[in-house]
Amino acid sequence: MDGLFLDSEPQWHEAETLMMKENGYDWQPEDQLHCLGGPLSRVAEYMSTCLQGRKSSKELEAMIIAEMTDRLSKKVPLMPGALAMSRAINNHGLKQGLVSASPRPIVDGVLSGMAEKYFDVTVAAGDIERTKPFPDPYLHAAKLLNVDISNCLIFEDSPTGIAAAEASGAFVVAIPHYVAFAEKPRLKVIKSFEDISVADLNTWSAINQRELDK
Repeated sequence: MDGLFLDSEPQWHEAETLMMKENGYDWQPEDQLHCLGGPLSRVAEYMSTCLQGRKSSKELEAMIIAEMTDRLSKKVPLMPGALAMSRAINNHGLKQGLVSASPRPIVDGVLSGMAEKYFDVTVAAGDIERTKPFPDPYLHAAKLLNVDISNCLIFEDSPTGIAAAEASGAFVVAIPHYVAFAEKPRLKVIKSFEDISVADLNTWSAINQRELDK
């Protein structure tokens, strides 16, 4: 969700920078990069370590959830082409789910702030025991959609998310922003949702089927 469908990474960076500054720590881009892709529990643990335990990870996690839920429920900044692609997928009668490493309050806050949305199911951190980088959230989404995960296509942007998506057994399309990825038979790399169409999804589906049949 964050950094893929939502252009929310700047807001995460601003919120975390301000929060850490208030607690006497100078949050750097390297810190933000280290936390890219979550899950939030790991981010909060890292922040607590940076603060040498002056705030517990549970306290920090609660603070982040409250701040980001408030921010994203008021304004949902979408990545270029993300909503248009979701709309096109819906218009072609294809099922789609939103899988996020963010906790349910933030996911629901985002959804409440969106006037137009096409997700059949959503999965947030806390809905199941393990989140990314484990494949469990994607496997759970496929189960909710009543589809075979090997026939699913997953869009991801972070190393954590891409690792989870690949481990799930789905076909993966990466839209990375800060790291480079090499393509594989069932991992394609693009620059933006604006660079693709539903025709590309059909092409990738055919490639996926050929690879699965080998």
